[in-house]
Amino acid sequence: MKKLPRSAHNKKLDPRLRGDGIICRNNILSNTFIIGLGTLIAGCSLLGPDYKQPNVDTPQNWAHNTHNGNLGSPQQNFSDTSWWKKFNDPVLDNMIEQALKNNNNIQAAIGNINVASAQLKQINMAWVPVINLGASATAGQVLNLGGIPPINGVPVASTDDFTFYQAGLIPVYSLNIAKQIKQADMAKLNLSANRYAKNAVRLTVISQVAGSYFSLLALNEQLTEQKQLITDLEEGLRLTKLQYSNGIATLNDVQQYEMQLQNAKMNIPGIEDNIVHTENALQILMNKNPGHIATNNKFENIQTDGKIPANLPSTVLRNRPDIMQAEEQLKSANVNIGVAYSNYFPTITLTSPLGAFTSQLTSLFNPSGDFWAATAAVSMPILNLGIDEIVKKSKAQYYIAYYNYIQVVKGAFAEVDNNLSSVSKMENKRVTANRLYASAKLNAKLNQTNYELGYSSYPDTISSRINADNSKMLVTGAKLQQLQAIVATYQAMAGGYNYENTDLAKKFGDDHDI
Repeated sequence: MKKLPRSAHNKKLDPRLRGDGIICRNNILSNTFIIGLGTLIAGCSLLGPDYKQPNVDTPQNWAHNTHNGNLGSPQQNFSDTSWWKKFNDPVLDNMIEQALKNNNNIQAAIGNINVASAQLKQINMAWVPVINLGASATAGQVLNLGGIPPINGVPVASTDDFTFYQAGLIPVYSLNIAKQIKQADMAKLNLSANRYAKNAVRLTVISQVAGSYFSLLALNEQLTEQKQLITDLEEGLRLTKLQYSNGIATLNDVQQYEMQLQNAKMNIPGIEDNIVHTENALQILMNKNPGHIATNNKFENIQTDGKIPANLPSTVLRNRPDIMQAEEQLKSANVNIGVAYSNYFPTITLTSPLGAFTSQLTSLFNPSGDFWAATAAVSMPILNLGIDEIVKKSKAQYYIAYYNYIQVVKGAFAEVDNNLSSVSKMENKRVTANRLYASAKLNAKLNQTNYELGYSSYPDTISSRINADNSKMLVTGAKLQQLQAIVATYQAMAGGYNYENTDLAKKFGDDHDI
């Protein structure tokens, strides 16, 4: 048989057997299965229960929001509020902006978002068949016992050599439609949960920067106050020793001053060490190397009044990232029940190889040409007791996620109420400390005036100065506690995480770029 040229052979092929016909038939076959099974699933309730948001018994107002301030708006969205700018401190503003742009934990959270996004796209790509390039070759020999006359009655065998070559594209499509739909839903919820997780990291970073900055200012103030106390104690000790030498003071008086002085000096290294730790913590939050931080502001210039609105509605928690993340996880657990149920549904398998082949059997034929074939199969579990346990497991996971969500919501309300109480109580403490300091400072001023007029002794004047120094340190401590409570309250109310928010990953400038 004369072998046809490739072009001639193709001309003799039925047009339906060439590429366009193959694709058409494959599409019809695929669509028939998908539409039929999709209709079955759409009318079926076995994809799992519908999601219902848990009915959480939450308070409508706060028990401890008793401090003064402006009336809070029910529509107020604290996530968009750059609340730290209320302190009018450019250094603080700059630190928070740098941290939001460069913090390593935030960048890692953005990486998690990209991972979740890629997983969602990967799951959605399951609707597209996988196409493999395949090739095979076979060579062999056929033993032929007939066709040649026997010699002396003994049969004579002959052999025929053959070869077979095949190459082409092999699309493979295996899909459980119900599972695909539910897995895509879970991937979307996972992506959303990762975005909320990133927002929670941003919220934490803002609070850490603000809290550390206020601590740094307070530590610098405490160091100055401690050094002033040491100066006054040294003067008091000098005068007491002089009085002791003149028989006016006792040795016990001298020792009392000595103990106070050494105690004050002992506090200096601890304050200086805390300053170093706080500066380094701020540098790390901004993704910088450890080092000194120059602060232009003084702690006494920081104002605390009216920084948190009064009568805040409970709706301020609606944008809290951990609550939204917990609910996305609950939704995902609910969808996962549908994924478990989907194991009861059929799995469609479609294969449609197409390509070219050549075959040569020396004594018989020598054909070659294009080929295609389509195979469709559906498998569905009839007896698989393990699926029942998978369903029970998914329901147990929903049970865990449900009560985790309840706990997060309840905990959030408690956290806000606790911090509002702290703001109020620390404000009262600061006011009391200010009054004490004002009295001590006035007493020191009066003693100084009386000393200059000759009505009181210089040791009494020094003693009143020391009392004023100690009172000033109480004011600094109480004010720092109030500021930390304000920071914690804004964190609990999800304040500021949406400020200049972005999911864009930084570029490495090489093949590692996302």
